[in-house]
Amino acid sequence: MKNSNILWIDLQPSLYCLFKRTTQSLGQNFKVKRWSFEHDLDESCDVDTVHGLLRQTIDNTSRPVHLIGHGISGTIAYLYAQKYPNNISSVSALSVDTHSTNQWTSHYQSMRSQLPCSRFHILNHLSKLLVNGNSEEVRSVMTRLLARCLDNDFVHGSIVKREKIENINKANVPILVINGGKDFVVDEQSCDRWRHYLKPGDCYQKISNGRHFFPFTEWSKTSNIIESFIKMVPDKSLDLAPDYYKNLSISKANS
Repeated sequence: MKNSNILWIDLQPSLYCLFKRTTQSLGQNFKVKRWSFEHDLDESCDVDTVHGLLRQTIDNTSRPVHLIGHGISGTIAYLYAQKYPNNISSVSALSVDTHSTNQWTSHYQSMRSQLPCSRFHILNHLSKLLVNGNSEEVRSVMTRLLARCLDNDFVHGSIVKREKIENINKANVPILVINGGKDFVVDEQSCDRWRHYLKPGDCYQKISNGRHFFPFTEWSKTSNIIESFIKMVPDKSLDLAPDYYKNLSISKANS
């Protein structure tokens, strides 16, 4: 499967260390490239800008790519495939809801505006909810990573010119959705919401003990699910008919 190209979409580079083991595991069987995006702190940026830059990369690839993204990166990757399905073999969306604005950062912004707490205390509290790990060291590192992400990365609502992100709709490419069973950001009803948009051949998987950043702690399960899905997706460069994968059913499984 080394001929299959994976493009890991990374709009929040400050958090990439949480996904590194998953990408390294996938790299054993696939060609994995990281598409990282950073913008100037004084620069106004919206989804269309990101899509335009991403399209320049994808249009210049020699083979169709499998897009993978977590959170806001997964949302943007899905919306890209929804608009521009050419040269996209599949999309794997991790910790993604059909309501595009439902991100961990939106929960932070809501708590920050309503609670009489400092930024540090809110982020420290969120760090306990977003990732498995009871040690004080893990919480301390996560708190710093979340703060760095808010200060430097692509965050909906963090810039002066606030743009609305459209919600998920059906996409004409194979779709894999993986969500955590203990994710307070993407709630348990997300599976029901996703079923309105998943086609025959698409797949919804739930990692029962996973929280929002489950690829950090459940990297082996995560990579195995993605690998199994990609292996079932027809090679788009061979122009196989979509009916090839219609025997697959939309599933909800505890891993």
